[in-house]
Amino acid sequence: MAKFKYAIDENTIAKRLKEGRGSGIGTNYKPWIFVHEVPSIGKSSIRYSWTVGRDHHFLSLLEAMYFYLLEWDDDVLDCREQFPLLPREETQSIAAELGVKHPTDPKTKVEIVMTTDNVITLKTQFGQVIKARSVKYEDALQKRRNAEKQLIEKIYWSRRKVEWNVVTENSIHIPKVQNVQMFHKLRSNFGLFPNVDESLLKSMEEKLIKLLPGNNKILADITDAMDKHFNVPTSTSITLLMHLIANKRLMINMDELFNPCKQINISLPV
Repeated sequence: MAKFKYAIDENTIAKRLKEGRGSGIGTNYKPWIFVHEVPSIGKSSIRYSWTVGRDHHFLSLLEAMYFYLLEWDDDVLDCREQFPLLPREETQSIAAELGVKHPTDPKTKVEIVMTTDNVITLKTQFGQVIKARSVKYEDALQKRRNAEKQLIEKIYWSRRKVEWNVVTENSIHIPKVQNVQMFHKLRSNFGLFPNVDESLLKSMEEKLIKLLPGNNKILADITDAMDKHFNVPTSTSITLLMHLIANKRLMINMDELFNPCKQINISLPV
């Protein structure tokens, strides 16, 4: 029985619909697929979004990497991952029109509910817009069957006048992803400074914001000196600096990997 753990049948689909999978926005959104519902070889993950305020479920490392780029984008208001293409009858109809087989579960042979990796809500000068993104590795796109499924997905979104596109590893700037991932857990200061008085932290913040922009010295030298000056635990100042960067109160070039042991150009937000 264990080998059928991840199989999809009509009861599974009905259950997910009843649970409201694929519905809601923001913190109330429920993805069609949770990571524990698919076979995993260490590539699926759950990441908390500071933009949306909930856990996101990603089925590949590439999806998680793209997530961090979205997290840093101030125009992103919401991101709904594993978004179901409902009603299922529509993708079935598109497949029939194209003369290709609709995706099915390999075990049960039931035609599954197709999903789009990310449906993103962005703010623009003209109001909010929705964009759909399929996140796939280049090698996977070269396979004919995957190309057929991508075409079904593209037509589904074109009928809704929603921009659909593909994100591959070639669109991912690795240093920026690594930077956002590094700063991500430092957005909130909860638990970061357990032994430092809040008023003292405020004074240190003001000092960093005043001192660092335009300073060409190595960051670690400055933050080490600040730790000694304010008599706080080692690494308090560098952690505080990264907290300020995470909240965009101080700006760096996110396309270059952050290294406090090197000279880094820091500026104030525009």
